[in-house]
Amino acid sequence: MNEFLARYLDSIDVRLVEHLDENGELSLDSVVWLRRYTSALLDGTMTPAGLAEDWPDWYLLAAAFVTVYAPEEVEELEEQTTFLDAVEAGDDAVLTEDDRAYLWALRLHLGMYPALRSSEE
Repeated sequence: MNEFLARYLDSIDVRLVEHLDENGELSLDSVVWLRRYTSALLDGTMTPAGLAEDWPDWYLLAAAFVTVYAPEEVEELEEQTTFLDAVEAGDDAVLTEDDRAYLWALRLHLGMYPALRSSEE
């Protein structure tokens, strides 16, 4: 059980704990949705502000995923983004190259998550 993840999500918003499975890991369904919305940002079918309106938990869950499951390089890319701060401030943002690099890396690691989970079980 990933107690760190459960405490982390609970400290942000107790509702986020609903995205954990019976083992205390991020549920596969939640990861699939995170990846779909990440793809929508990348292909331009959704804007950062539209995502904040449609599923604001994406921002919190994506950050949790990066903190718990992604390699340090993805966290470094996350720190270079501008759209995350813009959305937090209530603004819309056009994705920069740094934003896109982060989203590509995030989508790649979200896609690898099911294989990682099955290799751990």
